[in-house]
Formats: sequence, C-alpha cells, structure tokens
Amino acid sequence: MSNIQLENGRINLEALNGIADHLKALAIANRTLDVLKEKLTSNEDQDSDWHRRATTAHKSWFWMRSRICERLSVLRREEKEMNIMRARFEDEELLALLRKQVTKADLASLRLVARAIAEERLKETLKKAEEKYG
Repeated sequence: MSNIQLENGRINLEALNGIADHLKALAIANRTLDVLKEKLTSNEDQDSDWHRRATTAHKSWFWMRSRICERLSVLRREEKEMNIMRARFEDEELLALLRKQVTKADLASLRLVARAIAEERLKETLKKAEEKYG
C-alpha cells in the first residue's frame, strides 16, 4: 500500500504532494468508484444494509475524487504559470546575452524578422483553430 493510501484503503489527501501523487490518487479513486458502481448495479436488494453502506462509500469516494480533481487543477495551473515564467526569464537572459554579442542595428533587424515570423505563426495557429472549431 502506497503512502497516499491509508490502511483502510482511503486516500490520505494530506499526503498528496505534487501532480504525480494526485494522478495516482485520481486513478485509485476512479478504479474504486467503478468497482462500487458495478457492484451496486449488480446488487438486486437495494434495501439491504450492504447496499446502503456501499452507496455511502460511493458518495464518499465521489467527494474525495472531486477534492483530488480540484487540487490537481490548481497544481496544473501553478505548473503552467511556472513554465511561462521560466520561458520569460530564459527569453530575457537570451536577449541580455545577445545585446552583449550583437550590435544594436543587428539586434533591431533580428527583432523585425522575429516579429514577422511570430506573426506568421500566430496567423497559422488561428487559421487551424478556425478550421477545427469554426
């Protein structure tokens, strides 16, 4: 049993660190929900004590899955923001290095070329999106 699961099989939400742990926990929750749903569907005696406990367990696991998804969403957003920040810092450092190596006139020319290429890439991306969704 992994450290993200308690001895009773439930997910230890406090032990989840990072996207990988959350994805593992989500897989466990989904598998458990599938098993519970299958057993609840195949059980004909809906008034039995077992059926009530299984229904309660299903609700509990569904709640836990929702919490995991919420936290995973936040982690993914944070990761995306970090990647954007990292790329921006890399671009700034590259530009600083280029300024030291290249004349101002050459740098201005390179910027114009880069802007034109970026504009063309943007147009292509927007055209593909229109074709796909428009």
